[in-house]
Amino acid sequence: MKLENVMFETMLRNRIKVVDFGIAGLCRGDEAEKNDYATVRYMTPEMINSRNSVASPAMDVWAMGIMMYSMLFSRLPFNGDTKEEIKKLITT
Repeated sequence: MKLENVMFETMLRNRIKVVDFGIAGLCRGDEAEKNDYATVRYMTPEMINSRNSVASPAMDVWAMGIMMYSMLFSRLPFNGDTKEEIKKLITT
């Protein structure tokens, strides 16, 4: 999940829709699909530190926190010029 994938349903802006599930992972109980791809600024520390990260509800909670922060402060909490810089900010 990321802000770019949340759209207003109509011009009235009274309902939203989540779109673009191209790389979404599935989670069934304790099972989860491998999650190799994500927008760096929304990645969890676990995704960055582990080569075998899997999709989980906790990742969605993290992404919603990033989204809420962005809506409140009009900027992303982890921002840098390179992917590596952003990853370092997330993991420290």
